Amino acid sequence: MASALALAKPSFGKRMVIDDFDRGVPPAFQLEGAPLGGPRAPTHGAAPEQAGSAIVAYGKGALVIDADSGKLLQLDEKLKTTASVDIGAGASQLVYDPIASRAYVADRKDDKIVVVAVGAKLEKVGSYATPAEPFGVALAPDRSSLLVTTVADQQLVALDPSSGKELWRHALGREPRGVAISEDGRTAIIGYLATGTVERVDLTGKHRGAQISLAAAPLNNRGFVDPNQSPDIGRGFARNAFAVRFIGNDLAIAVHQISVPIQAGDGRENTGSYGGGFTPPIEHRIAFLGPTEDGVTAQVGARVAVHQPQAIAWDVKTDTMYVAGYGSEDLLAVANASQASAQIQATGPIVAAGGVCGPQGLAVSDDGSVLVWCGVSRKVVRAKSSAAQVTQVATSEELTKSRFDKLAHRGMELFRAANDARVSTRGAMACASCHPEGREDGLSWRINGHTLQTPLLDGRVADTHPYKWDGGDADLPTSLSSTMRRLGGTGLPADDVKALSAFLEQLPAPRRPTVDVAQAARGQKLFDSELGCNTCHDGAKLTDRQKHDVGNDQIKEVDTPSLIGVASSAPYYHDGSAATLQALLRDNGNIHGMADTSKLSDSQISDLVAYLETL
Repeated sequence: MASALALAKPSFGKRMVIDDFDRGVPPAFQLEGAPLGGPRAPTHGAAPEQAGSAIVAYGKGALVIDADSGKLLQLDEKLKTTASVDIGAGASQLVYDPIASRAYVADRKDDKIVVVAVGAKLEKVGSYATPAEPFGVALAPDRSSLLVTTVADQQLVALDPSSGKELWRHALGREPRGVAISEDGRTAIIGYLATGTVERVDLTGKHRGAQISLAAAPLNNRGFVDPNQSPDIGRGFARNAFAVRFIGNDLAIAVHQISVPIQAGDGRENTGSYGGGFTPPIEHRIAFLGPTEDGVTAQVGARVAVHQPQAIAWDVKTDTMYVAGYGSEDLLAVANASQASAQIQATGPIVAAGGVCGPQGLAVSDDGSVLVWCGVSRKVVRAKSSAAQVTQVATSEELTKSRFDKLAHRGMELFRAANDARVSTRGAMACASCHPEGREDGLSWRINGHTLQTPLLDGRVADTHPYKWDGGDADLPTSLSSTMRRLGGTGLPADDVKALSAFLEQLPAPRRPTVDVAQAARGQKLFDSELGCNTCHDGAKLTDRQKHDVGNDQIKEVDTPSLIGVASSAPYYHDGSAATLQALLRDNGNIHGMADTSKLSDSQISDLVAYLETL
């Protein structure tokens, strides 16, 4: 949550502690088992276009999609803009087909893939409709299909790249993001923000999928033992798997974090920390995934010091893998990545002019240099890695103008930046650690002696005071300052708190999934007239801003949450005890008596869910 503008240049000899304070600096790269790779370097592997990114190498330059402004940019060798075309704010990933000279760009807001002819200029030559909110893209090696993940509709859809015709679709879990295709084109892998899994999908036959749990061993923490002996004590949950891709020797890679929301220990509880323990409850990892045999996927993890890794690139010529930290402005290079001799090559800071980057995309140029898309500062950095260090070769100018004003943009920097002790104990956590993209991690954390669900932020912050589940913070600056105290931080100055508030208040609501209109209308009638849900959930923000006694001994009175984006905010209730909307409406959580739904039929429950998903 801290801006790099306020920090000294990162020093990797004095990296902030992320795991055990008494053990010092976390490892830049530490495998937690034997490498899964082959005995020798691969001579081939998945091509760059078989996984999407915010940046791709093009000639001696690059193609970049900027989610902030919504522009697709073409850069030359000197990282100067030579052409641009508008795609749409929020546009997420692209792939470039060097054979067809076409870029396929996911327009997240307008539910389409934009097809762009790439040459002396950029020209939009078509668009293909998708289910709601396309994000990840990947092109099959034989160019027979373009795979697209969609966030709101939770679908993997295959399109014909030449016509846009839908070939097939496969249902996904909640919050899917990146997708990658194997070298032979027979398998796809999808990353998720909130399921703790990646998914393998067979691209032959019936396109069946299999969820693979990312190894989530407990962190080395000391804390407390929950009096209720929750099965989640000390359990690590994999979250924020933004990026996936295949490298050599049939290995797949998924970068993510591990969160421990209820720490285990010796009976003590640190009520002034997230997780209730005395160790930062988050660490960052790379998962190496081997082939699946007899239904079991070989897997080994590696702990890394890069904070909030969101981008991966792989150089087939040298078998070097690159991972960038969105929150920590650094780049990790892993040598022999797909071999049994995988090891760290180098790590170093990526600092764009002005001190801010926010890496969200990586690509490898023909000369072996690495192109880094700085999504926060809207600049591109070219870097080279050697056995000794990562060296920045060039940095572009600011390539586009942000859609945020200066104050809110400063807040965006603060929201994701790590390594600032003003925000959390030794800078181990950032706002985006639990709220990726302003969403929520689907976890219930031990906080101040209670177990409380991470709330959704997108579209729910402005004009919804008071804040916190107990309604204890009258305004947003107060709430942000108290959150930083809970994280063990010393607190940001008032101007930075104001900037962070401005950013959060401008976050748009999550996209709504596609629902049956008639079904949703019937559900609205149930909501408004028959159940009286709008007694508390009414108005522009769907909250009465009042506190109510819900008969729970954790918190005597609970602030009425906004229902904006409720389809994207599972689990439900302040304690997260209802896993789905269906469970909530069937009274299968710990909170009871909100409305009498016991007499509703299955079809009425479905109608009510459909309406809630439109909010």
